[in-house]
Amino acid sequence: MSSPGDVTENLTVQVNELQALQSVYPNELIVADYGVLADINEYIERPDREPPRWLEYAIAIPLNGRNIELLINLPTNYPQEQPDVYVRSSCLDRTQQCLLNKELSNIVKAQEAGEPCIYTLISWLQDNAETYLEASACNQAIKCNDTTKNDMEETRTVATFSRYWIYSHHIYSKFKRRDVANLAKENSITGFCLAGKPGIICMEGSREDCDYCWQKIKAMNWHRILIKLLEKEEDCNDVDSMRRFTDFQEVSFPTTERHNDMGQLLKYLTDHNCQHAFKELFGIEGKFNKFSD
Repeated sequence: MSSPGDVTENLTVQVNELQALQSVYPNELIVADYGVLADINEYIERPDREPPRWLEYAIAIPLNGRNIELLINLPTNYPQEQPDVYVRSSCLDRTQQCLLNKELSNIVKAQEAGEPCIYTLISWLQDNAETYLEASACNQAIKCNDTTKNDMEETRTVATFSRYWIYSHHIYSKFKRRDVANLAKENSITGFCLAGKPGIICMEGSREDCDYCWQKIKAMNWHRILIKLLEKEEDCNDVDSMRRFTDFQEVSFPTTERHNDMGQLLKYLTDHNCQHAFKELFGIEGKFNKFSD
C-alpha cells in the first residue's frame, strides 16, 4: 500500500501533466469533474485524509477534419500504475474502434512505470489513428453495398430476445457510464448500469441490439469485464413482452468504502424478478428477506 508521501508525489505529477496538456489543448480538453481536481489539490496540501477519487478527463484530437476522443482515467498511483484510457469516434466502426483500443492498450503497457505518458499516447494516435479511420470508411462503403443487396432480397425474420449480464471489476468513469447509457437508449435497450465496485451492466432487447452494444462496451478498455450470464429466447415474436425493466437506468448502492451494498443490489434484482442472476454474477446464493412496513 502506498504511503501518503507516495500518493502526494503521484498526484502532483498528475496535476502538472494536466496543466501542461491544458496549455496545449485549451479548448479540446474537458475535465469530467472539477470537484475531484479540487480534492486532489487539497490532498496535496494536506495528505491527512482519504485519497481523492480518480482524475478523469477527455481530449478531442483533430485528424484531417475528423475527430477522435481520448478518454483518460488516472488511478491514484499513476504514473506508478498504468492509466485507464480508451478512444472513441463517430468515424470509427466498432471493429476498428476495438482494434485501435487494443493496440493503444499495448502502447500503454509498454510505457515505463513512473513516467507520465498521456502526451506520448496522443502523439501515437496522431501518427497512427488515421489508418483505422480509413479502414472504417472502407468498411462503411462495403456495408452500404451489402445493405442495398439485402434490401432487394429482404425476407421476414423472427427476433431473438436476449438479456446480457455483464460483470466489471468497477465502473467509476463518468465518460464510460454516459456512453453505456447513451448506447442503451440509442439501441432500444432496457436494463441498468450499477456504478461503483463491483460494476454490473444488464442489457435486454433483441440479440442484434444487445450484441452491438456489448461490442461497443467491450472496446472501451476495462480493468476486467466479461459476460457472466446470457439469457435468450429464440423465435420471439414480441421482444418487448420479455423485458423486466421499463427503461435503462444507472443505479448505485454505495457503502462508506465506495463499494456497492450487495444486499441492496439483491433487493433491486428481486424487485425486477431477476434475483436468479445474483448467483451467476457472484457465485453465491443471495437471500433476501422481505419485511412488512
